[in-house]
Formats: sequence, structure tokens, C-alpha cells
Amino acid sequence: MNIRQKLLTIIEQLPDNKLAILLNLALFWTRGKESIQPMLESQAYQEWLSAENDIYDELFAS
Repeated sequence: MNIRQKLLTIIEQLPDNKLAILLNLALFWTRGKESIQPMLESQAYQEWLSAENDIYDELFAS
């Protein structure tokens, strides 16, 4: 299976909210911009950094 086929298989399994993130990334790349900065400002990245996703408190809580 080639890369395109693997990617299509994965895409078919993604929920709409994750497809939206993937679409934004694909559009970003097709515009010829390969800087990481806009991704660092994205909503998905900010959610990933949020306290809700902080597993360290759970792992190291006394």
C-alpha cells in the first residue's frame, strides 16, 4: 500500500472535527507556506496545550 492509499484509509476513519483540522493543514500547505508558526497559533494546538490535556498532574499527583 502506498502513502496515498494509507492516508486515504486513515482519513476515512476520522471524525468531522479532526477532518476539519486536516483540511486546514492541507490548505495551508497548498498555499506554499511551510512555516510552523501558524500551526502553533491554531485552535487545535492551543487545545492540545490546555490544562484539560495536561496528563502530568494525573501522573505525578501525590
